[in-house]
Amino acid sequence: MRRAGLVLLAALALAACREEAGPKAEPLLPDPLELATRDCTRTGGRMVKAGIANAMTCIHDTTDSGKQCRTSGDCEGDCLARSGTCSPVRPLFGCNEILMNDGRRATLCRD
Repeated sequence: MRRAGLVLLAALALAACREEAGPKAEPLLPDPLELATRDCTRTGGRMVKAGIANAMTCIHDTTDSGKQCRTSGDCEGDCLARSGTCSPVRPLFGCNEILMNDGRRATLCRD
């Protein structure tokens, strides 16, 4: 009987030393891509791979895509010089001829 009591006491002591399973610890710093994605979708955008680096970037569709324009000030995005229409997304990656705010043509390259 005494031996059984010692075994029980030892088992209780070991159980008391065991770590309790608590909530999973949150990382100290949030994941930057998760934060960027959350901010992007909150403003109506979507994350896509873009540019030479193929990095994740927030892209927004423009509501005036295809609308006639004379300057970039006429558009949410860029005014495309070749077609004289507003770009379908912002920012528009690659090299594109655009009409600046003063109506001058320029080649804009974004990566």
